[in-house]
This record gives sequence, C-alpha cells and structure tokens, in this order.
Amino acid sequence: MVQNSSFSYRQLCGDNGLMVIVPHEDDEINLAGALIYGARKEGVPVKCVFITNGDAEYPASVRFREAIQSLAILGVKEEDIIFLGYPDGGRYGERSVFLHSRDEIVKAGAYGHTYGISMHPDFAAQETGKSHECTWDNLLDDMEDVIKKYGPSVIAACDFDYHPDHRMCYLAFTEVMNRLLHKETHYRPLILMGYCYTTGFDSVSDFYGRHLLSTVVNRGTLRNKHFETENPSYDWGRRVRLPVMHECRTWLSENVLFHALCAHLSQKALRRAVKLVNGDEVFWLRRTDNLAYEGMMTASSGNPDYLDDFHMINTKDIISEEPALDDYLWIPEENDKEKWCQCTFSVPQHVEAITLYGNVKSGQRILRGIVSFSNGNSFEAGPLAENGKQTLITFPAQDNVSWIRFQILEMEGEHAGVSEWEIFKSLRMDAEPQVLQITMDGNFAYDWHAYPGENPHIGVYRHGISGEIEWTLNGKPCSHEEIEKKIRKTANPFVIRASMAGNPGIFSEIEVKPAEVTDRLRHLFNTGKDQLAVWWENQREKYPHHQLRKFKK
Repeated sequence: MVQNSSFSYRQLCGDNGLMVIVPHEDDEINLAGALIYGARKEGVPVKCVFITNGDAEYPASVRFREAIQSLAILGVKEEDIIFLGYPDGGRYGERSVFLHSRDEIVKAGAYGHTYGISMHPDFAAQETGKSHECTWDNLLDDMEDVIKKYGPSVIAACDFDYHPDHRMCYLAFTEVMNRLLHKETHYRPLILMGYCYTTGFDSVSDFYGRHLLSTVVNRGTLRNKHFETENPSYDWGRRVRLPVMHECRTWLSENVLFHALCAHLSQKALRRAVKLVNGDEVFWLRRTDNLAYEGMMTASSGNPDYLDDFHMINTKDIISEEPALDDYLWIPEENDKEKWCQCTFSVPQHVEAITLYGNVKSGQRILRGIVSFSNGNSFEAGPLAENGKQTLITFPAQDNVSWIRFQILEMEGEHAGVSEWEIFKSLRMDAEPQVLQITMDGNFAYDWHAYPGENPHIGVYRHGISGEIEWTLNGKPCSHEEIEKKIRKTANPFVIRASMAGNPGIFSEIEVKPAEVTDRLRHLFNTGKDQLAVWWENQREKYPHHQLRKFKK
C-alpha cells in the first residue's frame, strides 16, 4: 500500500496480476516503472513482455541482460520476463515487421526468425520448440498467445509514441485486443495505455524543484503540436493517475527507479531519471466491458466492423512525424439518407451509458445524432468531442434492451464518423482503479513543506470513486476552507486527511510542515549532494559504457 493512502496495487491488479507490454528493453521503466515496483512490493505477480530484442545498435544479449538486471531491481523474477524475439525496427523502421517482409528484413541486416539467448529463448521457441518467421502476422499471434497463456488481470501497454517500434507495439496490441475481446467472451482485463516518451523519456526535467511535481507532457517534444499527446483521441483531463511508492520518489541516489535505469548501460538511461521520477504515474484506461463485443454490429452503409474493433486510431504509416490516420472509422456513404449503425444483442441487456469516439481530424465530426432503444426510448446526442476524443452519453437506465441504434442527424465534413462505440452496463468498470490522493496545485502531495509566499490550492484527485469528501486536521473534522487558511499561516506541522464520506477506509493523508530556514538550506544541500551522486554515477559508467561500445553494431 502507498504510504498514508488507501490505494493498493494488489487491489488494482487483481488475482492474475499485471502484464507490461513494451517494444524495447528499458521501456518497462519509461512506461510503468513505479507500477511494476509497487505491484511487486505488494506481492503481485508481474510479467514483462518485450516485443523486440532492442538489437538495432547493440546485440540482443546485451539488451536482455540489462533488462533482467533492471527488472530484478524492481522485484521482477527472471522467469517472468518474456522476449517475443522480433527485430528492433530501427529509428526509421528499416527492419520493422510492420512495414517489411521477412526477406526485406534479412536484407536490412536482421534475422529472418525470432530469437533469444541461451538462457532466454524467444517465446515461440519456448512454447513450441521452434522460432517464428519475422512477419507481422506472427507478431500478432505471439502477442495474442502470451496474453492468453497468462490471462493477466491488468495489462499496461505502450501507446502511440513517435518511435516506429512504439507505434507498432500500439497497433499490434489494439489489434490483438480486438481479436481477444470478440473471441474470449469471459476475459475482460483492465487495460492501462501509456507513453514511454511523451510522459517519461521526453517529459520535463523537473525533479530538483522545491516540490516533487506530477507528470506533465513536454509540448516542445510533441511531433503533432495540434494535440495534447501523440494519440489525439486521448483527453489529458481524463488520464488515470496512480500514486507511487516512497522508494520511487525519493532522492535519486536512493531511488529504485534511478538504479533500475542505471542497469540499462547501453542506453545511458540514468540521464532520464530527472524526467521520469514524479509524484504520479499516468495512463489512459481502455474499458473492455463494452457490451458491443457481445452484440452484432450492422449499419445502413459503410463498414460497421470499425465500431467495435478496439482501434481508436489506425495507420499504415509509422514513420512520418505526423502520420495519416485512416482505416479506423465507420463512415456512412454520401448518398445514405438514413446514416445509422446498430448493435443487436442475442440476450437483452441493461444499459446505463454509451461513449462515442469520432474522427481525429478537425472539422470532421458528428454534430447531432439520436440514440434509440428497442424499448421505444430515444435520446438526442451531440456534438461529438473534437479530435476524436470521448463523448459520454448518459440517460436513465434502460432494461431488457435487445438493440441500440445511433443515427446521425447532422454532421460537418465529408468524413465524419465513429471510430469506437462503447456500450456499458454501468458508468464505471468494476475493476477500475480506486484512487484518492490529496493534491497541492494539482500535484500529488505526500508530505509538503510550505514555503513563505506560497499559497497552494489544496484539492483531491479521485478515480473510480464518487461522493463527498470529508476533511480532518490533526484528527479533528475541518472544512476545506479552514485547511487552506491554515496552510497559508502555518507555524507548526499538522496532518491533513481526506476520506470518502461514509467510507473512511478510502483516504489520503499528508503532513504539512512550515519550511524554515534550516529546511530550505537542507533542501539545497541535499539537492547538491544528490546531483553530485548522480554525476559520479554517470562518470563511473563511462568506462564500462566505452567498453560496451565495442559490441555496438
């Protein structure tokens, strides 16, 4: 359990644990280092799956050993590390199985089959005794098989970062989930999509400020400046923020994430710690309890298969800075005067909400529509959110629903349509993370030194819970306004606790201390001491890194 919080990794990850799916060895930390460590600290089983061998510059044997050492620091057992064994596609996708045939990959200098090392054969060889040819279809099959074999309760997977292999990982994972959710009717894992670059590798170097801040996007590194992240369908305000263990947010010289990064010597990964270490870890939730997977999609025209294929975006181009996104939208034909899509159920359903995602391009969206139910009820909907972001439509609960129809009444642009249609029995998924965390100016707070002149706004972040918040100050009931006044005039340490009304077991508690001169001097001293330790670690790595470069391709 995170210190002074009811948040639990064990509760989050359920009985079958966590699986992390990433493209390269070192991305496990970029994507989910704190999640992995927290889960293992609470005894949750963790499987880490690497889809490529990271062998574009260094041999797979180097990258494998670094990953094994790094994950051991985070608490993951060696036997729980899985290498699918596909080639690193390279910075420009020159060896990517998404873009090229097996023969083209071989000409580019990669193996034509998956491979591992003596102690760690690739997944296909381990399972069947024979490696797979390096093809896109085989990659999809292997990823599907590894998920089916272990059936994790939670999957954290790489999203649409700008590196070709990261984009390939995202596209492979969404296609595999499309297959699984239609075939495996009882398997509904919690899916956490996140970035390795946007919120980690390329985030802001903000570690040494007065306060440990929460994760942000460095907009200067975004490839497409029009969007909040590299995936236009994500709303930054809807991100899921997870608290992190004390060992993941302490000074870098003592920080478990820093030491795990140091293990990736070939990548000089320790230099990213000032960007990676924050007060929260950020993901986007993809719900899998979508009733559409249990129904049959039809439409007046256009391809209804796009409506429930788990692809919010899609592309055949993983190289361009701003790739064209296509092959993911249900769009009715121009001469279609009805413009409807329908989900029909073999067993009547209880429905409380639907969500619609549209075209990510500006000026191409549905402005007005109507949702109709088999019971005769109907509700207007629209306009859909810009850039294909989520549009949530709620209504009084509908029972015994045999079919739902969505009809477009008004649209702008020739390519307005729906990328995903989600139908839910309830507003929240049963397995959603339950997070309640006190914030200062929006940043997750664990302990807080109040400096003169600062007037932070105290609030809470919550996910998966609803209701009133009850506050206490030093154990006594107190209003939010009184606490904010107290922090601005504080002369003595005090403890703030926020809990859910009627459910005090869901809580967050922090200690606030006035930052006296000695505290400020101590912070400056510790900052200098820590920076010196990090510098020394960097110097210490130079010789072994120089030696390692002899193996560089």
